[in-house]
Amino acid sequence: MIESETSEFGGLVGHRKGPYLSFNPVSATQIWQWCSAMGDRNPSYNPGPHQIAPPAMMQMWTMRDIDDNYAQCSTMAAPYQVFDDMAQKGYPANVAVSYDITFLRYLRVGDQARHYTTVVNISEKKKTALGIGFFVTEQVEYLTRDEQLFARALITYFQYRANPIADSSTSAHKPKSTNAKVEPSAVTELPREWQGDFVDIDINALEKGSKLPQLAIPITHKLIVGGAIACQDFIPVHHNVAAAKAAGMSDIFMNILTTSGLSARYLSDWAGQGSRLKKIQFSLLAPNLPGDTMIMQGEVETVTATTTGAEVALNFAGKNGLGYHIKGSATLALPGTQAQ
Repeated sequence: MIESETSEFGGLVGHRKGPYLSFNPVSATQIWQWCSAMGDRNPSYNPGPHQIAPPAMMQMWTMRDIDDNYAQCSTMAAPYQVFDDMAQKGYPANVAVSYDITFLRYLRVGDQARHYTTVVNISEKKKTALGIGFFVTEQVEYLTRDEQLFARALITYFQYRANPIADSSTSAHKPKSTNAKVEPSAVTELPREWQGDFVDIDINALEKGSKLPQLAIPITHKLIVGGAIACQDFIPVHHNVAAAKAAGMSDIFMNILTTSGLSARYLSDWAGQGSRLKKIQFSLLAPNLPGDTMIMQGEVETVTATTTGAEVALNFAGKNGLGYHIKGSATLALPGTQAQ
């Protein structure tokens, strides 16, 4: 029965576990590796006395190593016992499906991260295109070594039993031809490569409905694997075709940390070097699979004056040949003359 399964797993809800420590302090080398994988050329991330780490690296610092071990002196409590229990009950596959993150400050070289996690919700059993399973939401608190909170996140995963793929040529997850029409805002051809100039945007020129430039990001095996490695994410579905097919996909697929990194890059490219990402929320929809292209787009929702510049709220999305890969919203702090 659905109720009995949910009730059995529900005993793991509400228990704060941690700390889970990072293997290394924030370093210029890992920042470089991340930026190289994401194509992020923001000068703020270059080595120097004022170097900061990209905010989307938040989760990477305390990820497990290639053998699924946490750093020495981390708690021995299994953070994802609920997923292990679900796997034993016949729901072995896992994908991340949404992020809701608040950034309180950016990390700098030498900071050392840790996190605590609490499972806050487990859904009833759900049937999706991927298979049957449960949505699990965890609340994660990211802190520095001196217990100063720098980010807070709600991350939702789907733990499931995959539907079989009888014929990959007809799979619902197989990308269409890269020549297929991609239609964010009725685009009929791919926008030319766009790269931000890192000049802070003129906040007085912004208003509700202002459009962000579109960015075409080719989805390649190299981007998917390179992004996963830069994220310290060694889950097999992001580099092993057999594992991805067992999870109901036709090929390896992009992880949520890479999607987050590409989204943060897109937003900061537009806003400028002096901008700071305060909040990002998004859901993952169609997977990013090799051979496709994702078109990023965005639109300003509100501009609010602050004592140091402005805060801009916007909606953004990324669409590939299968449909929308990502839909979300973000808030950025912008420097400059106070908005009128």
